[in-house]
Amino acid sequence: MTRTTPLAVAILILANCRASDSRDSASTTADSAGVRITTINASPSALDEWTLAPTPDLTLTGVEAGDSAAFAHVGAARWLSDGRIVVVDAEARRLLLFDDKGKLVKTLGRRGSGPGEFRYVTSVTVLPGDSLLTFDKSLRRLTVWHPEGGYVRGMPVGGTSLESWPEDAWLWNRGSIVVMQLSITPQDSIPPGAGVRRWPMRARLTLQDTSGRALASSPQFDGMYTGVYERGDTRLPFSNRPFAAVGRDRIYFGSGANFALAYLNSEFVAAGELRWPAQREDLSQAEVAAVKAEAVALAGTNVPPDQLARPFEINFAAQILPRERPAIGRVFVDHSDRLWVERFEATRLGSSLQKAGDRWTVLRRDGAPVARLRLPAATRLEDVRGRRALLVVRDSLDVQTVVVREIRTQ
Repeated sequence: MTRTTPLAVAILILANCRASDSRDSASTTADSAGVRITTINASPSALDEWTLAPTPDLTLTGVEAGDSAAFAHVGAARWLSDGRIVVVDAEARRLLLFDDKGKLVKTLGRRGSGPGEFRYVTSVTVLPGDSLLTFDKSLRRLTVWHPEGGYVRGMPVGGTSLESWPEDAWLWNRGSIVVMQLSITPQDSIPPGAGVRRWPMRARLTLQDTSGRALASSPQFDGMYTGVYERGDTRLPFSNRPFAAVGRDRIYFGSGANFALAYLNSEFVAAGELRWPAQREDLSQAEVAAVKAEAVALAGTNVPPDQLARPFEINFAAQILPRERPAIGRVFVDHSDRLWVERFEATRLGSSLQKAGDRWTVLRRDGAPVARLRLPAATRLEDVRGRRALLVVRDSLDVQTVVVREIRTQ
């Protein structure tokens, strides 16, 4: 018989306390250098699958805006606390505010570079009290809006060098600015005939004050990558896309290459990570072929398809395609502090309208999986309030509408 010494028993007890605060069929939690790592063990296929009601409760077409440009390109859409909806009309560079019945009640902003003007509205956030916050990536500026009074003030976002620039930004903790910052890495010299290589970017989150001064920084993580070759660089449809999502007292972030969501706590310190290894998917040749065929079709010239495909060969070169499909497209935190994680979709070459993910995974903040939401084709999820989903729908002619539909959980 093997005897267990008191020291060995103590070590086993300590290991069990550190390695598993909660161990069940759904997840395993461990501590690593002060960072709480939660690994989800459930099979994604075992989750409840939510769907949308077949008919919308509300449809917004932009017709009330009074010009043909309305909804030519819909950006973000968000609910205010009282049921009003704000829509980014990206083509016309403005915000459209609708009441809870779908009536246009206010237009905010206009095209330009001055106060209260836009070049490119990257994101819109609804602040406590229903003030609105927009980030303009082109102007590197956050702007606060009052839904009735209009423009309030603008704030510069730091990090404007050619080597590092802000991709998105948010107000946090009532006075700080969180910026997702991208930076390039040194570029290889590619000799003629050497083919294409990946040119990666790096990303990090920075905490700044309202003057743009940096206060703190997150760990670096992988950004997207392009393909660099002898004549320059080019977009790669299956590159991962880094993400960040600001919650009440956490900021989630990651590379999107796999199903992993790191998070910072309210002190802007790395505190945990949610991992789900079972969400891994191989990248299929059928999907690669379909994305390439769409790019060729969108090019739309009289050149024979086989010749038209040649310019795209570098974008789909086998040696730079990832073996595993990137896992995450977008992430947001809803009003109940749940995480909504979009399944990655390849970048559409030749179109300004990105294909939306048709599958979302819903997690509690502790990492417990709740359900998967399945969406119809060409439907982009923008916000969730209770059991109502705010969506952007694109038809076969790329005409867009904003709709509200009930989420069916049974």
